[in-house]
Amino acid sequence: MKPIILLLILLIPFTVFGINGSIEYNDDQEILNLWGSNYEMGYAQGYLLNQRITDFFIDYFFNGLGISVAEYNFIYSVYWIYFTVPAPYIIEANELLNGIVDAGASIYIDTLSRDMDSTDVLIANSIGDLSYIFSYLNPFGCSSLSSWGNATSGDILLNGNIIMGRNLDFTHTEMMLENALIMTVDPDSGKEWVGFGYPGTISCISGMNEDMLAVEMNMGYRTNTINFNPKLKPFQFTQREILEASDYNDNDTVDYRDVFEKCIDSPNAGSWLCHTITSYIDSATVSAAVIECVNESGDTFRTADNDTNLRPWNLLLLNREEVNYTPLPDQRYSVVLDSINTDSNITTERMFNIMRAISTSNTIQTMLFLSNDSMFAISFADSLHTAANKTPLWYKWSDLFPNHSTGVEEIKLVDRQNNTLLYSEFIKLLKKEKLTVYNISGRRINSAEIPAISSGVYFVRRTSQSKIYKLLILR
Repeated sequence: MKPIILLLILLIPFTVFGINGSIEYNDDQEILNLWGSNYEMGYAQGYLLNQRITDFFIDYFFNGLGISVAEYNFIYSVYWIYFTVPAPYIIEANELLNGIVDAGASIYIDTLSRDMDSTDVLIANSIGDLSYIFSYLNPFGCSSLSSWGNATSGDILLNGNIIMGRNLDFTHTEMMLENALIMTVDPDSGKEWVGFGYPGTISCISGMNEDMLAVEMNMGYRTNTINFNPKLKPFQFTQREILEASDYNDNDTVDYRDVFEKCIDSPNAGSWLCHTITSYIDSATVSAAVIECVNESGDTFRTADNDTNLRPWNLLLLNREEVNYTPLPDQRYSVVLDSINTDSNITTERMFNIMRAISTSNTIQTMLFLSNDSMFAISFADSLHTAANKTPLWYKWSDLFPNHSTGVEEIKLVDRQNNTLLYSEFIKLLKKEKLTVYNISGRRINSAEIPAISSGVYFVRRTSQSKIYKLLILR
């Protein structure tokens, strides 16, 4: 087994100037940076990812989950009967679609014979909750383990600090493997945070914020949903709210109680199990907890003290409720317990190896969160390897934030009432001006490529200026 090495990351940026977003690459990992208002962030994601969002939506529902058109149309027709979504995220969903259109891509969905709308975007961010209500394929598996104190004191990097390992097990397609994203989000109103998603994701499945509060969600076995009043909130949006608010109870302490109280105030379908960690302080402070949000019995939480086998320095979450119900058998529990009984010392490499040992063929994301050290590591599955069988890439918070510069003023190259050029006019302009041309993804267009460029939105810079100008070129 090769050791896990902390690598110096090299981020290669591709920026579309004038919008609140950019794309960077670190090796084979794609990073989507978003900042500003929900309006601006939604538009930026739509503009940057454009056709990938609609293509992913179609593949995700009708290939990956195998939902029929009739089933989807029924879900669409009753979504707002069962659910409520915070207004800022509805705005973000609307602007995501506007960004796609303005980038010159299509939001028409042949399968549904109509344009994609904001309800479709929100449905795509509510998959687990919908599966609880409509009883179709349960797409999530997932597992996580957190360790701290005496369990990690022997590791040079951890030195007693907390670490959480996490596997996301998910029904997937090849397109899903090819479109995994690290998402860095810096909202105008709220904490900056990192999540891991796919084109069109405006919620959070796993993430960590600037207070080094990390949360991740597992589906539980208690699938019954009997309480619908008040309306339910998709749990992925609850997790985003947790990260953006952080100190939800306003007591100047960020810990599991903030997560617990937010979950109580956010009714959910079925059973969501939320593993949360904050920086480890001392043995008198609870730095890790699992919030069990069960529709039929209410919200509870457990800490390491609830598990006599693994306490006091480890907390394990699988897909089973353990407070109000007798835990169902799970072979993964025995694997982790045997490992810790054999050797109670947890290092970063060993935590990743434990995640590997309890992974499945559907493990598409494996991550490590180190709250005390403001670091995380992530690996994404590809067509040949599960995420747990790939070497993760490490990131310090300072590698990713601030996730944007002060920006470049966007000014139209021609009169503001006429920023559309025919191709022939554009060629004439090139003969008069020394210009650098970029496509909507921020890639520079070489002069040899100019004769073959298609109609669309482009950005140009005069050689003598630093300002960026936006043009719509028509052939």
